[in-house]
Amino acid sequence: MSAGSNGDGYREARSVPRAPSPAAPRPRPHRSTSNDYAALAVAAGDTEEDIDQAEEEAEDSSGPASGPLWPLLPVLVAQAALSWRLIHSNTAFLDEGTYLYSGHQELANLIYGDKVATYETFFSGSPKLYPVLAAVADRLGGLAGARTLSLVFMLLATVALYLAARRIHGATAAFFATALFAALGPTQFLGGYSTYDAMALAALAWAGYFAVRFACGTGHGAMVAGSLLVSLAVWTKYASLLWVPIVVLIAALAGPGRSVLGRSRWNNGVRFAAGVAVAVLLPIPLAGKLYIHGFTQTTLLRNPGHDAPSYVAGEAAKWVGALLVVALVGVFASYLRGRRRGSGGTDFWLAAVLLLGGVLAPANQIRIHTWLSLQKHVDFGAWFACVVAGALLAWIAEWLHSTVRLPVLIAVALVTVLVAGPLGVEGERQATHMFGAWPDSSKLVAALKPYIHSGTDQYLAEDYDVPAYYLRRSSTWPQWHDLVGGGQYQDPKTGVKYTGTEGIEQGITAHKYAVIVLDYAQTRSIDEQVRPFIDKAGYRKLTTIRTSNSATSGSYTIWVAPEGP
Repeated sequence: MSAGSNGDGYREARSVPRAPSPAAPRPRPHRSTSNDYAALAVAAGDTEEDIDQAEEEAEDSSGPASGPLWPLLPVLVAQAALSWRLIHSNTAFLDEGTYLYSGHQELANLIYGDKVATYETFFSGSPKLYPVLAAVADRLGGLAGARTLSLVFMLLATVALYLAARRIHGATAAFFATALFAALGPTQFLGGYSTYDAMALAALAWAGYFAVRFACGTGHGAMVAGSLLVSLAVWTKYASLLWVPIVVLIAALAGPGRSVLGRSRWNNGVRFAAGVAVAVLLPIPLAGKLYIHGFTQTTLLRNPGHDAPSYVAGEAAKWVGALLVVALVGVFASYLRGRRRGSGGTDFWLAAVLLLGGVLAPANQIRIHTWLSLQKHVDFGAWFACVVAGALLAWIAEWLHSTVRLPVLIAVALVTVLVAGPLGVEGERQATHMFGAWPDSSKLVAALKPYIHSGTDQYLAEDYDVPAYYLRRSSTWPQWHDLVGGGQYQDPKTGVKYTGTEGIEQGITAHKYAVIVLDYAQTRSIDEQVRPFIDKAGYRKLTTIRTSNSATSGSYTIWVAPEGP
């Protein structure tokens, strides 16, 4: 399949000059599609040349894109295998434990009306979306079930990438785009990692696909579907808002027509933007003030970090730098091809917007001086950049076929091995390293299990969500306390209330906590400050558990309260 065809021929139509007809202007046939590009161009006042071009291309692009789907199959199999190996490779990470533990609470609240913590005030996404779905998957298959759900979402994102790239550039470009995406370390990582990122990315990916369909004249159904999927992505993970302008610009630029400034093209963009705005904003009154507070604190007014811009840029370059370089070359190639074909620059500007989507995450996190979650966020942008990079590789394969006279399959295989192959090898190494970035908690959970019981006992543990998740059947969430937010203690004799680190110290002195776990990691200074109070209060040191793997090492120390008053 030619890289310049989307399977239904509308890209080729741009390169075919139309001879002027001496006859009277022919009547324009009525089309049944609700997004009639040519009719809209007339109403918008576009030039006669643009109207003719749009009409000719709309005739070819109004139907579903053709082209084989089978090239997608080996990509999906490879992607699934690369992520599947990670699913059983380590115990739950803190974020996984947090979302799964909260999801079980939210599920119990929905079914039985049980009390639930106000997760919406500090989650950077709705606790009633992904956490609930993950909790259902966890009930069915444990942690592996929840991680498999993420794998399904990532495979869906890859399918959407193939369909979008095929409609824009053809099946060959779509194959390369998905091969590059599946090869990335962050893609493999998210496919085995049970947080809301995979679900949000899948929703955003399908919104991008429907934006392409809407731009190509498939009707308002595509606009509605795309708008709802953007809303789902945003409410699943608020940071998805970063790529909403990219999706809207795709709806404007991906359609037929020479002029990038044509009114009909931007009418499409405005209509799609309006649909997105309604879909995203409509749930706010139902969500309430707690959600607004959570969005403001975690996303809109997030406190900046202390990482140097050069460090953040270097980390991003390790994960998606090679892809972005290929995509950048693809943008220049689009410009040159557009000039040669006289397409008015639309291919170039679409490619530039897609590349912009690829650099948004690094740029934003350089702005706020943090690399936190960057290894996940860069994959959102990579989805867009892969469309451009895939097109470039398809053009190279086409050149190898037409100029070097290599058979098509050999040309495609050669480009895949030389470009996607090394990217996949490095991606496999990166994903393995990322999954080894936290300690195995199985020994900790086993040591705690005999001492954790439902009832009035209280437990103090640094980042308690992981043990609380594994021991959720023998304890309830109000029994667990961490050191990050400080403690609260009220002296029963004087009525004096203590908060923060002092609250933890007073609680330890009064034997408020039946079990204490410290690991001297995230809250090391607090751990060292309260440690003398543990010894002074007579807590018995149960054990120290040392953990290590290929990427990290550490230890947990467990104390239990003395028996009796």
